[in-house]
Amino acid sequence: MSINQFTRYGFAAADDRSISGSSFTTHELTVDSDIQFSSKVPSSAFLGSIEFQLTGISDGDELTIFLCRDSTGNVPLTSQHLEGATQRVTTGIGSATSGGCSFTINKDFHFDDIVTGATQGSLYVAAKCLSSAGSAAPCTATAIRLNWRG
Repeated sequence: MSINQFTRYGFAAADDRSISGSSFTTHELTVDSDIQFSSKVPSSAFLGSIEFQLTGISDGDELTIFLCRDSTGNVPLTSQHLEGATQRVTTGIGSATSGGCSFTINKDFHFDDIVTGATQGSLYVAAKCLSSAGSAAPCTATAIRLNWRG
């Protein structure tokens, strides 16, 4: 019996994405020419984490996400209801309106071409941002990074 080890590491990305406050919006994560070293999601990979770099936020805002296989968010890969799917945004040390958050995924992924709206090399993240009072708190993701090992 042999042990398979990861031989590739990387991240899929998206930049300058508007995140709604009242409902989920989906964003494609793949190679992004504006983000150096980003790459497509392999057909088989271990998804480690997803990071959001945000502007237009306030202390107390919360980001809720889930990963999906399709561009419309109808075939979830993770759940918005799992513990850790909602994170309180960490504001930056020097700014009260920028910061981010990181989500642990720890899930195997295998591309499935029978899913309508799925694109080989891409995954999608559905995200929404609410204030601590539960009202819409739209913001901008200057960068989203999905870290993977293959």
